[in-house]
Amino acid sequence: MTVLLGSRTRLRAWRDDDAEAIFRACQDPEIQRFTTVPSPYRREDADWFLAHYLDDVAAEGGASWCVEGLDAPGAVAGSMALLGVREGVGEIGYWCAPWARGRGWTVDALGVVVSWAFVERGLSRLELTIEPGNVASRAVARRAGFVEDHVDPARRLGDGSVRELVVCVLDRDVFVTFF
Repeated sequence: MTVLLGSRTRLRAWRDDDAEAIFRACQDPEIQRFTTVPSPYRREDADWFLAHYLDDVAAEGGASWCVEGLDAPGAVAGSMALLGVREGVGEIGYWCAPWARGRGWTVDALGVVVSWAFVERGLSRLELTIEPGNVASRAVARRAGFVEDHVDPARRLGDGSVRELVVCVLDRDVFVTFF
């Protein structure tokens, strides 16, 4: 897998030895509330993520990276993934470990994946689906150039749950003029 570099972050392939850091990060109530990680999150869930989820993402035309801060090499700061690519459209999902918040790393990593998806994968549109109450994630999306397009009152997620979500979009032609 290609390593991607931003101005503040390095996105690398997940490694088996990341399991403990994933487990610790996913104990965060905000990650459990606003993502589709299991709750409660067990160590076995982190092992499953590394053993199966990454292959599932790749089978759908996506990719997933471990986010590290350039000034914290080796530490799992978050996850960034391109998911469910269909007809030139992909969805991005991410989480940020509690200790890494407020450093601008998630915005930087999101921008790196956006650029990669448009340039290297040739996608025409990217989407983020965010719970309305997730103010921090909505701010990250805006800073990365995404626009809140609409609210989907009953969006079915990969884990089978149905939630009300804000759908944020970024089109390739807008991205080119934004950056």
